[in-house]
Amino acid sequence: MHGIYHVGYFMIIIELRENTFPRAISEVARVLRSGGVVISPTDTVYGILGDAANESAVSKMFNIKNRSAQKAFPVFVADIATARRYAYISDAKAKFLEQIWPGPVTAIFHHKERLSKALTGGLDTIGMRMPENPFLAELLKRIDIPIAQTSANISNEPPAQNIEQIKDYFKKSHLSPDLVIDAGELAGQPSTVVDCTGAAPIILRTGMITKAELDKLFSGMVG
Repeated sequence: MHGIYHVGYFMIIIELRENTFPRAISEVARVLRSGGVVISPTDTVYGILGDAANESAVSKMFNIKNRSAQKAFPVFVADIATARRYAYISDAKAKFLEQIWPGPVTAIFHHKERLSKALTGGLDTIGMRMPENPFLAELLKRIDIPIAQTSANISNEPPAQNIEQIKDYFKKSHLSPDLVIDAGELAGQPSTVVDCTGAAPIILRTGMITKAELDKLFSGMVG
């Protein structure tokens, strides 16, 4: 099929176009269900994705990225109901999420120990995000599992924003992603990260949504 090609022995790349969109969704879903690892566009930069409930997939993500096992991976979820399945989220905080999701905001909550322990880096918290990106949104509807995610790069390197950076990072690696979705250049900043474990939210990292914008939403969040 035009728009699909190989780099090295293992990495398959699908160029994301209107005519390849259905095939790309199906292939990513197949790879994730089988415990594989995918690089995909997100709301911000390219991300490395794996099944958050599959310990071997999460382990492979750590190895591909050369990331310390003490650092947790955040998770993409399809909706707030799914987020509440895996984390303790009060009604008031769910209403807050309705205002910031979908979008480039990662919210941190105490988790319910229902996902891979490797995912959380030994912490009792988990970061979650409901993406606005149409490809990821459709994927999450299709597979109905939370997706572990992290920026597509080798640890301590800048996040990949295009396919050439992805090739440079991973084509010579001893362990490569199983599939890459090429959506062209992505110019986004990393997500904003908000700690929602306490009564008052705390911004841990600013990103595409500013502190001033979030402060307006925080004023209506209680409990």
